[in-house]
Amino acid sequence: MKKTNSYENLYYKGTVNVIGSDVFPRTFPLHWHNHVEIAVFPEGPDTENQPVLHANQNVYRMEPGDILFIWPGEVHEVVENTDGRLIGLQFSVALFNELPDFAPFFHLFRTFHRISRQDEPELARNMETYIRQMFSVQESGKTFSGVETVICLYEMFMDFGNHIKSTVLEGPDRYCVGAGRTFEKISAACSYITENCERELTLESAAACAGFSTCYFSRIFKRFTNYSFVEYLTLQRIKKAQQLLADSDRTVTEISYQAGFKSISTFNRVFKEYRGCSPSEYRKYYLR
Repeated sequence: MKKTNSYENLYYKGTVNVIGSDVFPRTFPLHWHNHVEIAVFPEGPDTENQPVLHANQNVYRMEPGDILFIWPGEVHEVVENTDGRLIGLQFSVALFNELPDFAPFFHLFRTFHRISRQDEPELARNMETYIRQMFSVQESGKTFSGVETVICLYEMFMDFGNHIKSTVLEGPDRYCVGAGRTFEKISAACSYITENCERELTLESAAACAGFSTCYFSRIFKRFTNYSFVEYLTLQRIKKAQQLLADSDRTVTEISYQAGFKSISTFNRVFKEYRGCSPSEYRKYYLR
């Protein structure tokens, strides 16, 4: 990918791609890709021009110190980066899929988008420190700079995971006895739903997978994931369809059934509701 302000930089020198302010595009149209992307508006001299990004059907007007996560498959665009202050990272989700310690947290990571310096000052500040450290390591040219960058990325997500643990597992709702074990069971149910989303799944089968009664599972699942069972199942089907839409040889109708939808009309309606565009439009936005 060309390194100009007209193109998003998806060229990987190593496992983690650092995007400096001189490379981060000033504007870039709607698109999506299979990598995780992080946009950072570092604190610095005051400016009247706030960067504006559109992601996952939301408009984010960045404040100094804010960090924005764009997860694989999410349609996004750089609306305005007039002063060229944004910096970023891109990396493959495979870095986390291969680690069992991270896997249970990944569906929770994805519920976060903007980390606000105003709302979460410690978390945002620590993340920016890690990101700047990754830039320094990459620029150092050391023999194992790629490995050191990945270690730093893991350390940042360990902090992120501990933040989630303290707010979700040990927050105001910590009345739940054995919250850690419950989290493991809900994570197992999430994996079960994701891996079988194209099949006929019921709330009862997911509850049985977790070892809970249907009523209790429904309530605790919502608490841990921020989604109802039906919402989560639909989202996983949408994500499966997103992956299939990257394959230009399959028709939208074929993809709808392979992702678990019963009709093309339902698929088109639900996909647009969740992603803000039709499946055909979404396919056009794919950035390889």
